[in-house]
Amino acid sequence: MNAQQTRKEIQRLLHVAEDGVFGPRTQAAYDLLKDATGEWPESGVPGGIHHVKASSFADPADVRAFERCKAQGNSDQFCFGKGDNGIGKWGDSTKAGSGPSVALPPEEWQQFGGTARRKKVLVTYGDKSVVAELKDTMPHKANIENGAGIDLNPDACASLGLTPPIMVDATWQWA
Repeated sequence: MNAQQTRKEIQRLLHVAEDGVFGPRTQAAYDLLKDATGEWPESGVPGGIHHVKASSFADPADVRAFERCKAQGNSDQFCFGKGDNGIGKWGDSTKAGSGPSVALPPEEWQQFGGTARRKKVLVTYGDKSVVAELKDTMPHKANIENGAGIDLNPDACASLGLTPPIMVDATWQWA
C-alpha cells in the first residue's frame, strides 16, 4: 500500500471523502478521535453535511446591545431583538473566550432530546474547519428571517478566520 492509498483508507475509516488529500476536513475528523467515547460510528454522521448560511451571535457588540437594552428596563424577549445575552439555551456561556460554540434550529437538535447540550458539530468555511459545541438554539426554521442555518459564536468565527458580524456560506455536520 502506498501513501496515497493509506490516506484514502484513513479517510474511509473517518467517514470523510476518500480523495487521498489529508486536508482540513480529514484533519478535523481525525481530531474528533481525541474526544470520542464508545464505538466509532459504523456509517456516516446522522443527517449528513448541511450546506447553509452561517451567521454570528454573542459577539461583543451583540452582548453590549443586549445589555444596553436591559439597562433601559426592557424584557429579555424584547432585548433579544436588539442583541444577545451571551448565555445559551442550557445556561452555557457563548461569549468570546468560552470556546467555539454554535446555535442550531430546534428541528436539527431535538432528535437528541436532553443529550443535545454540548453535542459536537463540525463547521467548515472555505478550507478551514472547527469542532464546536451546541450551546444555544436558533428560532424554528420557519421563523428565521435572515436565512441562516447555523449561528457561530466569536470563538468559532475566529477559528474559521472570520470577524463578526458575518453571513457566509458554510457547511456543518454532527461530529
